[in-house]
Amino acid sequence: MARKSLSKSQKIASAVTVAIIVVVAAAVTHFTNLGENLKQNSGLAGKPASSADLSVHFIDVGQGDCTLVMCDGKNMLIDAGESDQGEKVVEYLKAQNIESLDYVIGTHPHSDHIGGLRAVVESDIKIGKIIMPKIPDEQVPTSYTYTKLLKAIISKGLTITSADDSTFNLGSAVINTYTPKKKYKDLNDYSVATKITHGENSFLITGDLGKQSEKELVNRGCDLSAKVLQVCHHGSRESSSDLFLSKVKPAYAVIQCGAGNSYGHPHEEALERLSGYTSEIYTTDTDGTIVFESDGEGMNIKKEKSDNNNVSEE
Repeated sequence: MARKSLSKSQKIASAVTVAIIVVVAAAVTHFTNLGENLKQNSGLAGKPASSADLSVHFIDVGQGDCTLVMCDGKNMLIDAGESDQGEKVVEYLKAQNIESLDYVIGTHPHSDHIGGLRAVVESDIKIGKIIMPKIPDEQVPTSYTYTKLLKAIISKGLTITSADDSTFNLGSAVINTYTPKKKYKDLNDYSVATKITHGENSFLITGDLGKQSEKELVNRGCDLSAKVLQVCHHGSRESSSDLFLSKVKPAYAVIQCGAGNSYGHPHEEALERLSGYTSEIYTTDTDGTIVFESDGEGMNIKKEKSDNNNVSEE
């Protein structure tokens, strides 16, 4: 039986689909295993942090995630909020006198995490390795934000390293990445979890991990224990399960969310579960950018918007 001819509109739709697939495929082929203090109430452009060995900056980007890790002259950026936050993130990095990023991690391809990375990639800040999770082909997003980021990466001659369970150093800090390996319906569950260990202090950055992927990491025996937890999925009730928290046992929790966000983050259910482990819960919507400084033993915590800007732990 003869094949039916495509209509003009069908041909156009087909061509657009092919173009998108080509862009995504081009990026996938690059997935290789190659490798201050803040001014009070001054927004993102603060003065450089003090000369602590390690500083972890939970940058206020509204309803999104963005974490900067600085250690012994080495730098790592994890996520960068929505696209409209990209230039603010670049300004913040430059205010910290950052000229290069040794690692950039996009936890998963949702706009509130990777949207601002395009501006970072297109800036004059040098970038070493970009790490992102490998998504099953049929689930690779074709969103404008994601495809524009991929184009920016390719145009800069950069490549993407497929996230995996791995260990590497950032100065004197040890970095562990844990990547969900099962197939999930929700892109959130592919989020890369990053653990930063600096002497007696440790931090766990979780992206938008949900209860299912949290359970996978626990069952696989990943070392999730951390003194500071960047709470999964902006404090959603669908994350921060009792099982997960029992392995992390956080002494401090940081929730990155926007004031009056439409999701109602953080949800009371998540806050209640967290309160079983710590009363030290910081949120970027009320505290602004939050910086933890570590010398490997004690920590100093700086909150941009709070009345008491400095909290020390000996």
